Amino acid sequence: MKLYHYRSISSALLEIENGTFHFASKEELNDPLEGFVRVFWQGDKMAWEGLFRHYIYSVARALELYILKADDETLYHGTLVADVHCYKNNFFEKILLKLGEEFITDTDVQNLAGVYGDNCLKVSEKELQYILFYIHNNALIRCLEEFKKNKFVPAEEAEKQIKLLNFSLSVEKLVDAIKKVFSNEKMRVQTIESMEEIFEEMKEFSYIMKGAENDIFLHGKGSEEQIYNNDGNSVVQQHRKWLIVMADFPKVFVAQLRDMIYPKSYVVCFSKKNDNSAMCGNYADCHKGVCLIYDTGDEAKLKVGGRHIPLDVRAISYGGESIECNFFQTLGRLTMVQIREWLLGVDGVSSCYEAFSDVEEWRKRYWKIYDAKIYRKTKNWEHEKEFRVAVSNTFGEFDVPQKQNMSFDWNLLKGVIFGIRTSEYDKKQILDKLIKHKDELSDFTFYQAEYSAEEQKIKIRKKKFWRLINYKGKVDGTEKV
Repeated sequence: MKLYHYRSISSALLEIENGTFHFASKEELNDPLEGFVRVFWQGDKMAWEGLFRHYIYSVARALELYILKADDETLYHGTLVADVHCYKNNFFEKILLKLGEEFITDTDVQNLAGVYGDNCLKVSEKELQYILFYIHNNALIRCLEEFKKNKFVPAEEAEKQIKLLNFSLSVEKLVDAIKKVFSNEKMRVQTIESMEEIFEEMKEFSYIMKGAENDIFLHGKGSEEQIYNNDGNSVVQQHRKWLIVMADFPKVFVAQLRDMIYPKSYVVCFSKKNDNSAMCGNYADCHKGVCLIYDTGDEAKLKVGGRHIPLDVRAISYGGESIECNFFQTLGRLTMVQIREWLLGVDGVSSCYEAFSDVEEWRKRYWKIYDAKIYRKTKNWEHEKEFRVAVSNTFGEFDVPQKQNMSFDWNLLKGVIFGIRTSEYDKKQILDKLIKHKDELSDFTFYQAEYSAEEQKIKIRKKKFWRLINYKGKVDGTEKV
């Protein structure tokens, strides 16, 4: 099977020189809908209590990291406490467990867990964010009180922030509104969205005004004159970080829940077509790049990595129904003990735990959704006829960026197609790199892309006099036999 890899000159030179494929993360791909799964939350009261317990764990972790002056990246992506017992025999574990037990027995939290759990309501990401906004100040105040008591923060600073946060949103009114429309999901969603819009505007304006008028927690009041505080940290930066904890955390938490369900994946993408003008424009630097040709033979496998492990090459499917999963039944990256902890409420373990009883059947469903999110795109991309190889970051082996570049078997590389606008200089650069590996390349062929005015499409012409075997001596390709 022939696979075509559209590349800019700089990318192609690196690929040839290093003999590696770069496995791209979702963030590096050009489709923001790539790998989208519609996550929802639907469970009984115990499942919701378990979720709210882990929410206050994570608020406490975010507050701790803020105090330790963590960077934005850590506050956005490293504050979810998936396993409270990772702090085993640590004083912080006792604090988290205490906060969790007290929080889920709070009247407001119980009311929310009851209305959503007892009626088994299906909740979207946006609605979950909205729910958490209503109890966020409650959670943050409890954390500040506990941190003050244990002398993690100065009492005066903690009390100042508690006073600012001590305005309550009426959870009772929210619950009443939900009860009136809970039997009609569409009406409930519309009600929540209209309430959320007003709430968002008020909240943003309130926090912006408070940020302008009040001291930043532990860092004093920022001003244009005071760019840095005493320890050299930017006051503006600290202000932004405090807003992540104080105002944005419900959104931050929900985003981390989504990322927690499945391991990250990294992919290298090819096409079955070598004459697509749009792809030459998008991926090969407006036709100034090249298209590298790989041939897997009869097997749809690509040999990569230090040991040239064969990985499946799979076709992308286009369109199809949207992919969705219930968070409470898709906790695949946790152990069974950890899953039970997430689904543990005041009166025992949630019935959602039964979804994991048949492990083999559950795994099939879990990985079926994972495959769909990796190997499916919208119909807008159908013209690309894409094939890809994917690796999952199940054990964190690709957390180091260098690990995302994996060597390939040189026997796979069979040719190169120069673009319509590829300069002679760039052709020579590509040739020079290939000459360095001519002993590893067999049956290598050069091609030229040209526009056919008669057929009004790109035609691929073989360059009959170009052969790697014709060159010897200097690796810059200047000597020819």
